[in-house]
Amino acid sequence: MNAKAPEQIAKTVGRRYRGVSNETRKAERRLKLIEAGIKVFGSTGYHAATVKGLCQEAGLTERYFYESFSNAEALFTACYLHITDTLREKLQKVLLSMEDDNLEHATRTGLVVFFSQFKESPQAARILLVEVLTVNQQLEELSLKTLYSFVEMLETLAKPLIEQRKDGAVNGLDSTLLASGLVGSVLYMAARWSMDGCRQPVEDVVENAMLIFRGVGMLLTK
Repeated sequence: MNAKAPEQIAKTVGRRYRGVSNETRKAERRLKLIEAGIKVFGSTGYHAATVKGLCQEAGLTERYFYESFSNAEALFTACYLHITDTLREKLQKVLLSMEDDNLEHATRTGLVVFFSQFKESPQAARILLVEVLTVNQQLEELSLKTLYSFVEMLETLAKPLIEQRKDGAVNGLDSTLLASGLVGSVLYMAARWSMDGCRQPVEDVVENAMLIFRGVGMLLTK
């Protein structure tokens, strides 16, 4: 059997290191940069962050930064998407597991998930609620699209109740507008809570939000 040529051996070593492929190690470095980005952008703000500081936080050289991101804005976008994707996945699990006859429980569970993520990571809250609006127009538009996606999720709760309204007691009901108002109220509540350092317990914030949802629910079901 012929021995491998030196260049073939070099290529093989380049593809794998200690049993881990280049692609896997690159993905691990990218995640480290995203985690560092959330900490830095969420602490000092986007405009005060530097590539050098981001790399120091991640424990990586600038060479590896530019391996995954063209600039700090690209990393910020990845951080924002990581936060919103994680939150969306958690909320979708709530919706998929909810019982049709217990909408209040599903709503409360979703609110607990939402506010708990911000309690656990104030940096994520700052990125999602504040910093994304300060970068550029493209990020503002991305934040609106993300908001609409959460509106659509909440609409799945509100729409069945609205469709049940046949007595005309409330005219002009629109599930999208109603869901938008509910999401907006929760976001402003989260922003205020975050500005105060998330000092109040999650349970108290959720209970305040539930007053709004209960009010809407009573109006739709009476």
